[in-house]
Amino acid sequence: MQLAHVNQDAGVSPGQAKGAAVHVEAMRRAFAQLGAAVLAVDEKDPRKAGRILRERHGRAPLDLVYERYALDADAGADFAREHGVPLVLEVNAPLLDEAREHRGRMIRAEDLERERAVFASAARVLAVSRGVARYVMRHGIPAERVLVRPNAVDSRRFAPLPPAEREHVRAGLGLQGCFVLGFHGRLRPWHGFERIARAVAGLRRSGVPAHLLAVGAGEFQALLERELPAESFTVVPWVDHGSVARLIACFDVLPLAYDADAPCYFSPLKLLEAMAVGAVPVVPSLGDLPEAVRHGIDGLVYGAGDDSAFQDALARLAASRELRATLASEAVKTARGRSWNALAYEVMGFALERSPGR
Repeated sequence: MQLAHVNQDAGVSPGQAKGAAVHVEAMRRAFAQLGAAVLAVDEKDPRKAGRILRERHGRAPLDLVYERYALDADAGADFAREHGVPLVLEVNAPLLDEAREHRGRMIRAEDLERERAVFASAARVLAVSRGVARYVMRHGIPAERVLVRPNAVDSRRFAPLPPAEREHVRAGLGLQGCFVLGFHGRLRPWHGFERIARAVAGLRRSGVPAHLLAVGAGEFQALLERELPAESFTVVPWVDHGSVARLIACFDVLPLAYDADAPCYFSPLKLLEAMAVGAVPVVPSLGDLPEAVRHGIDGLVYGAGDDSAFQDALARLAASRELRATLASEAVKTARGRSWNALAYEVMGFALERSPGR
C-alpha cells in the first residue's frame, strides 16, 4: 500500500519532545510495520505540501492519505478530493474553539467553512474522544463517518520490567520501599500537579512512605519544593521516548488530577503508557476517562474535583499490595489491546472504500 501521512501542524515536528510528535511517529511506524510504503509529509506550507503529494502520486499512486488535522491546513483534503484518494483525518482537539478561547483568534465564516470542507472530504474522521467527535459533527459530518478512537500505545516499548530489574532501577533512583506516584510528560496548567503533590504530603502525614517521581519538562522543582520535603520527590529531566518506559515502570500509581471544570476532550498518551508498564491509573470522572479506566478492574475512578476521594483512592492502593498487583495486571492487559498497529490496520482498511469526493 502506498500511504501518505500528512502533518501540516507548525507546532509539531518529528523528533520533538512532545506528545503530539510521539503520536505522529507512532502512527508512521505502525503503518510501516504493517507493510505500507509511507510518505511522511511534514511541510507546513500548504502549496508545497500539495506539490509533494502530487509528485509522489504521479510516480507511485497513493492508496490513502492519513492526516493529523491542523488549523488552516487543507492541502491533504484538497489533494484527496481532486485525485479521488481516500482521506482519513485524525482530529485531536476542537482547534477553532481552542484558537478563540486561548489565543484570542476571531473566528470568521471562512474559517468555519474551510474546516467543514476538510472534515467533509474525509472518508473517515478519527476523533480521539467523544467530545472531539461532537465538535466534528457540529460541522454537519454524518455520525457514521466519525469514529472515536483514543490514542494507543506501543506495548513492545512499554511493558512491565522483570521484578528484579524494576527494583534495580528504583534503587538507582532512591525509591526502595517507597509507594511511588508518578508523572511523566510536559507539565501543563490543566494537569493539577499541585493536587498530586498535596496528595503525597497527605499520604506521608498518615505514615505512608509516599514519593513523587516526575519525569519530563516543566517547573516541577519549584512546585514541589513549596509542597514537599526534598526527600519525598525526585525530578528526572526529559528523556527520549524509547527510554522513558523504564522510568514509568517504577511508578506504583499514575494519578491524574485534572480540575473538575477542565475541558476533558483529550486522550492522554501518558495514561496507556503507564498502564502498559503496570502502573495503576487513578483518574477523575471526566470526559472519556471512566471508560478508559474501568473502576475496580484496571484502575480506580474518583469524583472529579473531590480531593478527599482522590486521597482515599491513593490511600487504598498504598494499603494493599494485593489490590495494586491485581489492578496492575489488568491494566497491562487493557493497554495491550489498544496498540498503534491495531489502529493503523483499521485505517488501512479504509483505502478499500471510496472517498466522499469521488
